Order: sequence, then structure tokens, then C-alpha cells
Amino acid sequence: MTAPNHITGGIVFTGLFCSFFSINIFSNVFFISVTVLGSLLPDIDHTKSWIGKSVYPIAKWISRNYGHRTITHSIFFLIGIYLISLFLEHNFREDYSISTIILFSILSHLIFDMVTIAGIPLFYPFYKNPCVLPANPEMRIRSGNIRQEGIILFMFCFLTFFMQDLFSNGFWSTINNNFNDVKHQIREYKKSPNALRVEYDYNIYQTNYKGKGIFIHAADNEMFILSDDKILALKKDTPGLTIKVLKTYKTKESIHEKSININGLKESELNDLLKNKFITTGTIYSNFGTALTNNPLEIKKKFTIKEQYNSAFISHVQDTLIVSKANKITDLEIKLKHEENQLINDNKTYYLELAELQEEKNKLRTDLSNFDLNETKKRIIELVAKIENYKPKTNLMIGEYKKQLLKIKGNQIAIITYSGKINFIEIYKKTD
Repeated sequence: MTAPNHITGGIVFTGLFCSFFSINIFSNVFFISVTVLGSLLPDIDHTKSWIGKSVYPIAKWISRNYGHRTITHSIFFLIGIYLISLFLEHNFREDYSISTIILFSILSHLIFDMVTIAGIPLFYPFYKNPCVLPANPEMRIRSGNIRQEGIILFMFCFLTFFMQDLFSNGFWSTINNNFNDVKHQIREYKKSPNALRVEYDYNIYQTNYKGKGIFIHAADNEMFILSDDKILALKKDTPGLTIKVLKTYKTKESIHEKSININGLKESELNDLLKNKFITTGTIYSNFGTALTNNPLEIKKKFTIKEQYNSAFISHVQDTLIVSKANKITDLEIKLKHEENQLINDNKTYYLELAELQEEKNKLRTDLSNFDLNETKKRIIELVAKIENYKPKTNLMIGEYKKQLLKIKGNQIAIITYSGKINFIEIYKKTD
């Protein structure tokens, strides 16, 4: 078989079998390059082949010592190259996609050469007779026959184009998408290492749900879709459910579950932590009765959260305490002002005489006639006598109210804190 057919056939064969392992050989240039290299590699024993010309000294040495279609066309060559690539990946890359691609691309070359007239010695050097497929020579391909090679090339090119969806989504993903139901998409979620994008279009009775989102979580026979910052729960046996479209697509994002222990977090801190997170399971305790925003009337101290998105807490108790404190301060300030005004009114004469005394003293600083000076001094003596004999009223409640105000303003409002543990889904983009 010619090199173009080995390349196109290798792409179809390798792409098909790698799809069983969710490996898309078209996902990057390196994968497709390895596929092409592997599909041509066995012909390294031929100096006139494409790969033989590129490494001519190696090809000449193999051809001289072993000949064409011998050691490099054996099952042992395939296993040896595969084990070497597996060893290198295990120690340096930790990604077994390349070794899988190498395995199937080299295997494609061997199988396609087996369907030619000459066949290949698959078990060389222990068994040198050629292995062929099928046994009838008339049903095998004659290498170099332009008509046959052209037909095969066309078929391989057609299959490469036709099978792109299978290559990109994987074999099992394509099968699951064809069923178009919840059960098979949950299977896809459980076996997929990456996050899945979902395209959905279904009805529950007369209500239609249509759009795209992320397959965020699966539980038993129920799938959860994150779409437009909302969670859609789609259960297999939902009454009135009619599914038109339910397909998933692989992404480069990874999805996994994380756990966080909560210890003494304030409400604002906890709500920031829960924001935009899908909680699979969680138990949270508070030191005062609070509630979740999705059920504000259910006040309690223990919360069991399961399969909820963007949860948040609201503390009725703390709000009540803040309002109560403000009301008490306002009430005391009003009472204090009233008592101070009452005290001033009760001692009005005393304060007026004090003011008059100060005014008369100020006159002494001015230029007065002898008569006015004597009159002013006489008035000052009278006022001093009155003030000394006057006993101003006091109000003990003023001091008490001031003491209470200082105490209330100094008291800290009880801070609600939360403790517990949550398990949540996190999505992040993979980096190479």
C-alpha cells in the first residue's frame, strides 16, 4: 500500500480506535503528527519510502540486514515501540495519549499491509511466513495498482471527513448522544475526565426549557445543568418530560469536587465563599438562628445543604439586635434631652440671676459716672447674696441616662458565626 493510503488509512483507523479512549487525534497538531509518523514508521526498512528517505542511513542499515517487510512489520516491533513510548510517557509526561496513538497508528500500517497480495511476516523472526487478510488472494489489494489505491484513498478521505464528530466526541460519547436521554448522559458524565457542555431542549408538560450550559453534577437518575447562573435539575422519570435534544460535548475544562471545613466564619465571609458554587452536600451550624435566602421563614441553627447553587444566609437575629440597639439609644437620648430641658426650666431664675450678675460685672470695666458706679456695685452685692442663698435643683436621672447610653453604645452586637463542612463542584481550565 502506498504512503498516502497509509497516512489517510492510519488517520481513520487510529482516530476510530482512539475514540474508544476519548482521545481526539485532531485536538492538536502534535497528535495528528504522531499519527502520521506512526502510520509510516514500519516502512523505515525501505530506502525509497517517504520515511526511509528522511532517515536514509537507518533505513539502509535495516534494509541491508533484514530486508523490506520483516522486523519492522512484526508484532514485536509494534509491542517494542509501544512499550518504549509508554515508558517515556510514564516518566516524563504522565499522559498516555501519545503511546495509545503510536500503538494504533503502527497497527494500522501492519493491518493494511496484511490486506495486500504479499502480506507481512507478522511474527518475524519466529515465524517468517506472511500473514494475510483475507485468505483469498483475489480479495486482497495489489500494491501499486493505481485504480485500487485511488478508490481506497477516496474511501479513507471520505471517512476522515464523515467521522469528525466521532473523533472529537469519542466513541462512547457519540453512542450516548444518540440515545438522547438522561440515563446515557449521566453515564457520560461519570466517565468523562473533563467538564461537559450541554445542549438541551425539553418540555415538562407545557413548559419548554432550551439552551446551553454545563453539566455540573449527576446524582442517581438526575442531572444538574448550570445555565445562565441557574440550576436545572433534570430527572429521568420526571412526569410530563419530553426530550427533544440532550447532547453533551467535551471541553478542555476539568471538573472535580472539593471539600472545605468552615470554622467561625462571619455571615458575609460565608456568603462570599458560597457564591457561584454548586454545593453537592454540606452541613453548616450557626450560633444563632438564621435562614437561607431561598427559604427565609425557616429559622434554625443547623442546615443540611444538598445540590444547591449560589446559596446564601440571612440572619434575622442580628438584624433584630441592631434595630433594637438603635431604638434603645434613640429612646434614651429623647429622655435625657427632656430631663435636661426640665432641669433648665426648674432653675430658670438661678440662671437668669447668674447672667445678670455677669452683665453687671462687665459694666465695671466701662467708664461709669459715680452714681452709676454706686448703683452697679449695689446691684452686684444684691445678686451675690441671692445666688449664695439659692439652692439649684438637681436631677439624678440625667446622670443615670448618660450612664445607660455609654453602656449601650459600648456593647458589641452579638456576631453570628458559622461552622461546618461543604463539598462543592469546581471547574477550572486545564493548563499544559
